[in-house]
This record gives sequence, structure tokens and C-alpha cells, in this order.
Amino acid sequence: MTDILRVAMVCTGNICRSPLGEVIFQELIEADEVLRGRIVVSSAGTANWHVGKKMDPRARKALDRAGVVRSGTPAQFASGTYLDGHDIVFVMTREHRTDVERRLSNPHTKVVLVRNILDPGCELDVHDPYYGDDADFDECLQLLTAAGQRWTSEFRQQLGAGSYEA
Repeated sequence: MTDILRVAMVCTGNICRSPLGEVIFQELIEADEVLRGRIVVSSAGTANWHVGKKMDPRARKALDRAGVVRSGTPAQFASGTYLDGHDIVFVMTREHRTDVERRLSNPHTKVVLVRNILDPGCELDVHDPYYGDDADFDECLQLLTAAGQRWTSEFRQQLGAGSYEA
């Protein structure tokens, strides 16, 4: 595989769930010698409320508590052009999936509900921690970490490189 796989994490405002997912997926990819340099991860929001802003400080603190120092990209809007530039778009909710599918014009972009990585076919949403407390942010991070571990392991197997779980 010589092409770079472009992956997007998408939530509503791009300050909580999707930047957590972006950072965790980047960490897992960077830690894997087979995947490193082959996958690029970014994040965006279906709403343009926070464009240019950093992730929510509570999300950053959840990463700090987990010992993750990598920072995410500033919030951006998941426009059709942005989405069409990705191979895989991971969405946090069924509503996000509907919004993303409506904006996409690239028939090759795959849209995946994050919870379906862990619970195939269950169609469960990733709870928004925005109105919660530290425990909600930590729980969201743990779920995204588990999904990232499963996805990177499966992707690694597709590449014929065996399994990897952090």
C-alpha cells in the first residue's frame, strides 16, 4: 500500500468527541510501525459553531489524565469538500451519519458509526460528554480508545501484518 489512507472523525461541534477520537487514533497509529505514515487522521464538526477553536478544556484534561500529550487540530467544519477528501469518516451518532451522507459526493468514502466498531450492527451513539463532568469525558475517551484499538487491529490484519492491541 503506497497511498495514504485519510480518516476523519466527526461529531457536532468538533471540540469534544471528534478531537478525542482524532488524538487517540493518531496515538495508536503512531505507535504501530506498520500503520505509521500510512494513515492520516483529522476531525471536523457537522456544525460550524467552533471553527478555529481548540478542543474543550475538559477533553484536554481527559487526555492529560490518560497520559496523552498529543494535541488535536483546531475545530473545522465537515463540509462536503472536507468529507469528500477522506477515505473513511467515523461518526459519533446516527444523526452525524445522516448529515455526513447527505453532504458526501465521493462514492468511495466509507462512513462508519464508531460504536459499530465495538458492537457491530447495534447502531449505538457515542454519548456527548459536553454537558457532563470529568467522568463523562473519561468514559468517552475510554470508548474511543477501545474503538481505535479494534479498528487499528482490524486494519492491520487487512494489511496482512497481524494484530495489534495497545
